[in-house]
Amino acid sequence: MNSLLPVVDTLFGKPCLAVHVQPHLEAQAQAGLRALQQAAVAHWAGAFHEAPPHAFHVTIYPLVPTTEGFDKETYWSRIAEPSLRLVEELCAGAPPLDLRFHGLKVTPVGIIAVADDASGLIDRIRRRILETVPPPPGLEHRHYDLVHTTLARFAEARPMPEEVVRRIEAGPVDLPVRVARLKIFRETIFPCLVGEELAGFPLGPQLQGGSHRA
Repeated sequence: MNSLLPVVDTLFGKPCLAVHVQPHLEAQAQAGLRALQQAAVAHWAGAFHEAPPHAFHVTIYPLVPTTEGFDKETYWSRIAEPSLRLVEELCAGAPPLDLRFHGLKVTPVGIIAVADDASGLIDRIRRRILETVPPPPGLEHRHYDLVHTTLARFAEARPMPEEVVRRIEAGPVDLPVRVARLKIFRETIFPCLVGEELAGFPLGPQLQGGSHRA
């Protein structure tokens, strides 16, 4: 029987610098994701870094990635204004997002919960960033084809038997999440354990005019 060979996350809990476009997840959504996390990690106890509920996030796009090797502050100062305008423009008049988490997947780095975005807004934002925002010096843009949140990251390299992978991925998942606003989040402790919101962009006509910047 084949086993999954984990890649240990050595950055968990350490300082980093990244800037992301994310949906703002309310406490109810975080609690729902926490329940999924706890049910999943119970199948392979002690093998994971488990993020607390406040750190659960969906990365629409990493405007400044965690990858090192370039001057992140200089790069962000160059792309900040066009990036903020881009997200603000695409959020204007857009309805709230209705994400639906529908399954779990075990990857070499951890366990993710996969969601659908029927509105297409996440894809539109990703596509516009790829088209208009230059990548970091010496790097290429990342291309995302999933909407997901990482529930747990491997803390040890103990091989995971295929049967355990199957049990985790067979867990029932049906978690609807309504998102009333998007945000630009500056991450300083990985993975989004600590950081600050730089800007917020409300969704839904009743909230138009409520964008803010730190």
